[in-house]
Amino acid sequence: MGRRRERAALSGWLDAALDGEPRLVLCGGEPGIGKTRLAMETAAMATAAGAATRWARAHEGIGTPPFWLWRQLLRSDPALPGTGSKNVLDMIEANRDADRFALFDAIVRQVFALAERSGLLLVVEDAQWADEPSLLLLRYLARELRGARVLVLVTYRTVGAPDAVAWRSVLPDLGREPATVRLPLAGLGPQDTALLVEAVTGQAAPGDAAGQVYRLTAGNPFFARELAGTWATEGGSSDWRLPASLVDVIEQRTAGLSGPARRVLTAAAVLGEQFSVAVTAAMVERPAMSCLPLLEEAERAGLIAAADTLGEWRFTHALLCEAIEARTPGEERARLHRAAAETIERIYAEQIDDRSADIARHWAAASLDDPSPAVTWGRRAGDAALRSLAYEESARLYRLALDAGGPSIEQQLRCRLLIDLAHAHWRATDIEPCRAAIAEAVTIARRIGRPDLMAEAALGVEPIGSMSWDLSLRQLCEEALAGVDPAEVSLRARLLGRSAEAAVYTNEIAAAESASGQALTLADETVDPAATIAALKSRQLCLAGPEHIDERRVLARRMTEIGLTLRRPREEMLGRLWQIDTHWERGDLAAIAAELPRLGWCVEHVGGPIARWHPLTVRAALAAAHGRFDEALGLGRAAFDTIRATNHPTAFGAYMSLLCALAHHAGHDRVAAGLPADLPSGLPVDRGEVRDAIFGHVGAAFMLTLSGKPDAALDAYRGAGPVHTWQPPPYFRVLAWAYGSLLAVTLGQVRDVEYFHDLLRAEQGRFVVAGAGTASYLGPVELHLGRAAAFLGRLDDAVTHLDTALAHCHGAGAAGFAVEAEYELAAALTRRAATGDADRARLLLDSAESAAVRIGMPAWAQRARDLLGTIDRSPQANPLSPRETEVAELVAQGMTNRGIAGTLFISERTAQTHVQHILTKLGFSTRTQIAAWVHRPAPGRHAGPAAGAGSANT
Repeated sequence: MGRRRERAALSGWLDAALDGEPRLVLCGGEPGIGKTRLAMETAAMATAAGAATRWARAHEGIGTPPFWLWRQLLRSDPALPGTGSKNVLDMIEANRDADRFALFDAIVRQVFALAERSGLLLVVEDAQWADEPSLLLLRYLARELRGARVLVLVTYRTVGAPDAVAWRSVLPDLGREPATVRLPLAGLGPQDTALLVEAVTGQAAPGDAAGQVYRLTAGNPFFARELAGTWATEGGSSDWRLPASLVDVIEQRTAGLSGPARRVLTAAAVLGEQFSVAVTAAMVERPAMSCLPLLEEAERAGLIAAADTLGEWRFTHALLCEAIEARTPGEERARLHRAAAETIERIYAEQIDDRSADIARHWAAASLDDPSPAVTWGRRAGDAALRSLAYEESARLYRLALDAGGPSIEQQLRCRLLIDLAHAHWRATDIEPCRAAIAEAVTIARRIGRPDLMAEAALGVEPIGSMSWDLSLRQLCEEALAGVDPAEVSLRARLLGRSAEAAVYTNEIAAAESASGQALTLADETVDPAATIAALKSRQLCLAGPEHIDERRVLARRMTEIGLTLRRPREEMLGRLWQIDTHWERGDLAAIAAELPRLGWCVEHVGGPIARWHPLTVRAALAAAHGRFDEALGLGRAAFDTIRATNHPTAFGAYMSLLCALAHHAGHDRVAAGLPADLPSGLPVDRGEVRDAIFGHVGAAFMLTLSGKPDAALDAYRGAGPVHTWQPPPYFRVLAWAYGSLLAVTLGQVRDVEYFHDLLRAEQGRFVVAGAGTASYLGPVELHLGRAAAFLGRLDDAVTHLDTALAHCHGAGAAGFAVEAEYELAAALTRRAATGDADRARLLLDSAESAAVRIGMPAWAQRARDLLGTIDRSPQANPLSPRETEVAELVAQGMTNRGIAGTLFISERTAQTHVQHILTKLGFSTRTQIAAWVHRPAPGRHAGPAAGAGSANT
């Protein structure tokens, strides 16, 4: 009633969703405004269209299990055969050893499987009360909705939910998603309110009674019904009075109930909006069967109704449940909470993990002198939530235990609870609460002399690239190591490994290498695979510089063997990724391609978006290196789309790194055309990490040069600071210097080019890559070294370096980089202008232009044409004498030395001498090369359109 516009909008969105244009509808309004009724109408439309409908409702203050919304939405459903239907508990168990986004991904895929046959409507009610893990999963679904036949209808309160912190943090993100639309609900208008009054009372309201209802309730359907119902009950009294509070409404509704029925209803309200008859009966100390007539009495009053679950009932409106509990005196409410805790613990002993959060809630509300039951159950519930990957809910429950214990809690237990809380915050990526909990736990551990607890605190978190965090973590590891028993070899190995990782990020590389070496030595003395894995990870990070490639190959083999031996695909995946990194650094693109099927097997068994991102990223970089630019763009976008919903810090940086490499060869316009519309613009937020401090500015400067904006590029480049202050970590070192050199050449920064030239000279024989999941491959170091040498006028050195680079590129099949090397080498030869240089430059430019056109490098093809035109117009274009030119033309006709001698009336020996001089002057070794030189295009043949933006690179 009164919702024609909203119903029509939902009908249109539902039709679109069933046609593959999914929607997430945010329907907000005050309590009682009609959100549930509208959801029921939408469900009826979905049923009429043949779509399946799933419902979930969150409850205020009720200790529901983690992912409660999704447990309701994805219960096993034999009515949908062929969907591979699983419930959330199955998926939690399957992904318990994986990262949480593997669980999110599995659940979202299950939603899509359910929707595939006939379409799907998901209704989520009272989202403001949902547990945070459920809301984060809802946000993940919103980001992955593309193409699914799904309509998600989310209802929430816009007022009256002061504790809905998690919802308020997620709501803006949901609102920004492309598939999201908003549907705010306001009160009914005067005419619809009058119709509602008539429907409730069975007769038209006398006089201005309906208008008075509208003025008193602002059209809120719940309050309008209550007033109309009161008026009808009182025989049509004209005393229209809005109750002072919701409690008054409920008093009016329950006044006619018997005393026993009111007591049962009060106990039920303490349990929550939906309640078990067995638990309620035990709380009021009555047999369950004797409660049924009392429940039916409340049902006749319109207060409750039988629930879908056998043995359970529910309040007809959440406001009724809230108000009944609110009107209960505090002492009685505490007694009922204690009775609820004891009853649930007894009745649900076999499903205690799923009930532990509810038991903890009831004990915390029981206000006992002894807080130990609330502490015990709070920690137990927190542990269960952590096992379910519900990290935010776990943190809430550990905090509940700490608050319930208060100052009387035993210090060792408080320390352990704080460590548990810190680790839950860490897994939820809530860094500041994690830091605070660790600091308090460490203070207690020092006071009670427990270095083992300090170690436990340190090993539950990791370095993040923030100087203050990483330095504190390293100091904590060192303090724990000083106090831990030397016989605890495994623990010491893990602490040393964590200390080494932190030292890498604080740029204490020598200390990091020493600590990681000690960690691996100790780990080798144990039979604990956890210690070995931790030590290998730290050692691999500490040796990420290219000079340690041989040792990292050994580490990769060891990690792969651990994965194979222990049947742990995650560790095998790590080992294979490390192995691929070493192939990149050696320029062995064929070995990378050979490793991909084995990596794919690991990824399939690990599962989740982050695991799937790795091979997509490798394949994209490999396609870019081979000059398959369209394929690289598609794979890069697929990789980005796979991981972006996780908010993983690598997602944006890795994608932009790939796009920079592609734009360098394929052109800025071609890459920009494929960018997603919602990609962040401008420089990334500087989180104090070197990746932001250097690459945020350098990447932006690089793209600006390619788009023809040198002034803006120079500003961005200078934003990274003086080049001698750059401190890239080992795994980014060569990449930073290569990009810096390329930018400095393009922007004409002579001193910077000299600086980078000297650094790159020490890296000869290597390839420019970024370690740890390569998204950037910029060819051999000699390519960048040769370009810098040419810019500095060191042309002999440039030719030597670029010759080496070209050989590497041809050997690896790096087609785009071969074009680049041919062009840069031809440019250096042209400037050097030694005997034969011009003709060799022509051949190189012919080859570069042909390849550039074939693989799609138009700017590089144009550069080759422009440079070739310059050579053909040069006085030094033909270094041969007239007689040598004649001889060369006869060679091109296929004549032997004897034939040339006869034609020119010279001796055969003289003809042979001329041919040798020609080979020497042109820098050739065969007669075929002479023929190609003779038949080279005439000046002007390569004339074409002016080079595009960013084409002047020398």
